[in-house]
Amino acid sequence: MSIQSALMRNTAWYGLVTAVGLVSGLLMSVVLARGLGPTLMGELSYVLWAERTLTALATLGFTFATVRYTADAFARGEIGRAWGVVRLFMRRQLVATALVTAGTLPLALTLAPADLRGPLAVVVGSLFLITIEGIYSHALQGAQRYDITARTSTIKMALQLLVAALAIHSGANLTQLLAGMTVTMLVSCLLQRHRARTVYRESLDAPLPAMSEEARAYLVPLSIVAVLDVIVWDRSEVFFLGLYASSEDIAYYSLAFGLATRIMIIPGIVVGALLPAFSALHGQGAPEEFRALYRTALRYVGLVGVPLAALVAALAPGLVVWLYGDAYLPAASLVGVMCAVSLLSAMRGVAWAALRAVGDRHCALRATAVAAVVNLGLAALLIPTWTTVGAVIANTAAQLTASVWVFVGISRVHRIDVPVVDFVKLTLAGLLTLLVTAGLAGNGHSHEPLRLALAGGAGLVVYVLACIAARLVGAREWSFITMSTRRLLAVRAGATTTSL
Repeated sequence: MSIQSALMRNTAWYGLVTAVGLVSGLLMSVVLARGLGPTLMGELSYVLWAERTLTALATLGFTFATVRYTADAFARGEIGRAWGVVRLFMRRQLVATALVTAGTLPLALTLAPADLRGPLAVVVGSLFLITIEGIYSHALQGAQRYDITARTSTIKMALQLLVAALAIHSGANLTQLLAGMTVTMLVSCLLQRHRARTVYRESLDAPLPAMSEEARAYLVPLSIVAVLDVIVWDRSEVFFLGLYASSEDIAYYSLAFGLATRIMIIPGIVVGALLPAFSALHGQGAPEEFRALYRTALRYVGLVGVPLAALVAALAPGLVVWLYGDAYLPAASLVGVMCAVSLLSAMRGVAWAALRAVGDRHCALRATAVAAVVNLGLAALLIPTWTTVGAVIANTAAQLTASVWVFVGISRVHRIDVPVVDFVKLTLAGLLTLLVTAGLAGNGHSHEPLRLALAGGAGLVVYVLACIAARLVGAREWSFITMSTRRLLAVRAGATTTSL
């Protein structure tokens, strides 16, 4: 299979599982928010932030390195070396996870508030399941088998939604809720392991390679970037909110952040399958195809993400009340800015994938280091006085800093430019969509689902017309949509035939 065909197939599967994840994640957030209330929801958000931060510390750059080097090996036809890479990074991943677990579990049991010790202990104990599954799933991505990871992820999300609903219905506390989630992680980890060994079955006895100097030089800065990126993007402001704000404020900020992030999962479909494709093109020495794929991916992320950000920002008050209830209305004022920031992050994801594929060791590291300093500095300065508003300002400034730095850096160092003119046109189309949608929805204060739907539909029509007038959507885009739809239907039909 050619790289282009593999990319299209992987994108189709990634899009399918993303759609399932979007619906599942939204339903779970509604179940948890309505069932727990703002106070407990804030405590759960704090624990989940701790889980993501610890996962980043334990994972480092091993998962991304697994994708890069297995994809490169597959592109060269060296399947045995690919499985050796999986074994090599798995061993190092286990050591890193053990160190993080040993260092954080005593702290969680002694320093955390009494009501959070149980939940945090469960989170720390689940790190091995999360990181081991991460290596196996990324090994499958390196083998261009997104169809397998998509099926397993769908099973995992369905189980988690079921566990969350049962826990809320039975009145379980946070410790019991998280323990139930850990069981779903165990099931998912075992499935990913079985699938990975099936794909690599002809090479399971391949020798364990030594860590080369090039791999070590690539992995160290990548690991630093992975940890700093969590600080910049994944709600590090929650730590300061925990010191200076109430649990309700944490819930409002996390809910707004989560809603914006879930919406931007959709343009993230374009990004999901790029790393193995970029790695394969780099391994084959195809720079022109690499540049074309980079610019095209950025353009499509913008085309899909801009209307979503505009629509959700305009309809935020009505959406928040309709989904989560009146108790969470203070979160609505934060959603619009967070949608714009999430779109910027999705676009930066394209550059991140390109830099990781070529083994860049400097641009991403400097960008995230500077952005992390900006984020933590502004959070410490602003959150004590402005709480959630200060958190939004800190995160926005850090995201903007990281994105501008990395786009300028990849342009200067690797001579890959961004489509600036298209971005300007998209911004204008998005602003027009925002104004029209907000006006029809009564400035976002209507909570009637029918009016929200009509306003959103009208805004989407305005956006499409604006894109056509600005020549952002043409024959190439319609051809891409048609071809992607046909491939997705063919993939689903093939899966159905196989299951029968």
